[in-house]
Amino acid sequence: MFLIRYLKTSFQLKELIYRTKESSLKVFIYFILLSLISVFPMNYLIVREQGWRLDFIEQSFRQDIPSWNLPSNCRIELNTLFCDSDEETILVHDDITFIFNYQGGGYELNEKQIILAEKEIIYTTNQAEMKGTYKGFNTVYRFNDINLLTGQARDEAMIDFAARIENSFSTYVVFYSLLVNTFVMIGTNILFILILSLVIQLFRFGYSSFFSYRESLNFIVFATGIPSFLNFFIGIVAPGISNVIYSMSLGIIVMVIMLVYGKRRFA
Repeated sequence: MFLIRYLKTSFQLKELIYRTKESSLKVFIYFILLSLISVFPMNYLIVREQGWRLDFIEQSFRQDIPSWNLPSNCRIELNTLFCDSDEETILVHDDITFIFNYQGGGYELNEKQIILAEKEIIYTTNQAEMKGTYKGFNTVYRFNDINLLTGQARDEAMIDFAARIENSFSTYVVFYSLLVNTFVMIGTNILFILILSLVIQLFRFGYSSFFSYRESLNFIVFATGIPSFLNFFIGIVAPGISNVIYSMSLGIIVMVIMLVYGKRRFA
């Protein structure tokens, strides 16, 4: 299979400069594979940390603690909202409308709302919605317990309530975070190799013949093999510096190959 052959080539530095005539489509597929390997540590961290925080709910509570009381006849347990009546409670904080004990009947998607129904929490905004369960409330949670608190204890409890709501959407948040991180990193890598391909075209002035731009792209993609695996192993331990290692090592490998093997290839 060509992917295995390409992978072996990536670790044979003296051969990289001769493997520029490969199919651009196959090389691009290989590049995507290497990018997925490179981005894996950060994606693993995202899954472990349950995604990037939505933070808009908790942050709004931190900036201004709501003065209202939660519906005292409701509690959350066993991933379900239980209330002693069928009455809905509508409370507004900042620009978000909270609907407790939602009884159905439809809701407007263009309004920013947190809807607490019996079995799910729904967030709506700008003609979109996101649904979650009560997984953020992993113990019996009685709203009236918060209402009875005062001062600093009540403020902390309200912030905790906001954080639990955000955690209830963790499945969607993780998926969104993985999607964004993967596409951003692949896009960044594409931009980097496009720029690096332009840079190595400067070597053209020292030789009578040289890579075409497409050939230089193929060469650089093969050169990303070692940096991608370095990024993978270093990223598991220190994800914060892995991308720096990737960019730096790729640049060094490309320049060293051009300086050491360039004359032999283009003489």
